[in-house]
Amino acid sequence: MEEDLISVIIPVYNCEKYIEECLNSIINQTYKNLEIIVVNDGSSDKSLDIINNFKDNDSRVNVISTENKGVSHARNVGLNKATGKYISFVDSDDWLDENFCTKMHEKLIETDADLICCGYNKVTGEKIEKINSDGTTLEFDKKAFLIKLLNVQTSLGLVHMKLIKAELVKKVSFNENLKVAEDALYNMGLCEHINKAAVLNEPLYNYRINTDSVVRKYDENYSLKYEKAMNEVSSYIKNNYYEENVITNLNNFIVYHLMLVLVNFVYNPENKTEPRIKLLKEICISKTYKEAIKYSNYNELSLTRKITLFTIKYKLYIFTALICMIRQRQIRS
Repeated sequence: MEEDLISVIIPVYNCEKYIEECLNSIINQTYKNLEIIVVNDGSSDKSLDIINNFKDNDSRVNVISTENKGVSHARNVGLNKATGKYISFVDSDDWLDENFCTKMHEKLIETDADLICCGYNKVTGEKIEKINSDGTTLEFDKKAFLIKLLNVQTSLGLVHMKLIKAELVKKVSFNENLKVAEDALYNMGLCEHINKAAVLNEPLYNYRINTDSVVRKYDENYSLKYEKAMNEVSSYIKNNYYEENVITNLNNFIVYHLMLVLVNFVYNPENKTEPRIKLLKEICISKTYKEAIKYSNYNELSLTRKITLFTIKYKLYIFTALICMIRQRQIRS
């Protein structure tokens, strides 16, 4: 089975701190028949030098340099270059278990699935949390998988942690106009082309949470980016799926991201908008989120998020604000 070529696509932008660990984990896979496509997205640090050093020492490494156009463009470039029978995406600050490709490939063949996802280690500084790691293997048809990936807490909407048949993965492109949720939208499009998806609940991927960029760095366009992404996702799902349970899960997906906006944007300490609660209300009653709030439910949410959703649904905004402030303090401690 190792005769099958696997293309691994890694978009890189200013990742000199982590790219060596990432690439070492790929070239040292127990599965050797790899095509390693590194797309340098206009890095201005030493990333390209490090990548080229790997290229000089391993013929499987291919380097493509582009202008800085974002991760979606870089992934599309990698897809166009890939020649493998299967494709996997890896982020440049993450790394793989040495058996990632071997186990994912074997289980994909065994289940006769079109794509397979694995569990992962969520790495935040020195803290490691195992996600989806009970050792079971699950199988889903396309609709069941779509519903699963609309539940953000399953992590199945992420584009990495997967091995996918190239003939299917190349039928969909990443939306280069989105800065957030582009991977979830890509996976939703992929669902149109698959018959079966499998999930191997074993932590074979190490997913690094970069708190400097995700949490601490204030982005004045954060809310607008999510608003645009949620509108794109909503339009796609409503134009392609009509089942009530799919739409309900879409609403849950949108509300989950609304909560991110409230915590990481409205109540980010660097946001000087006053009063904050007025901004919170304006976002909650906006066209993007209003319908989703009304028709969302509490299924598969953590207790904290269930409480938060309750306060939003019933316009108990003072309590919503309090929860958001507490959450901000927690993620910064």
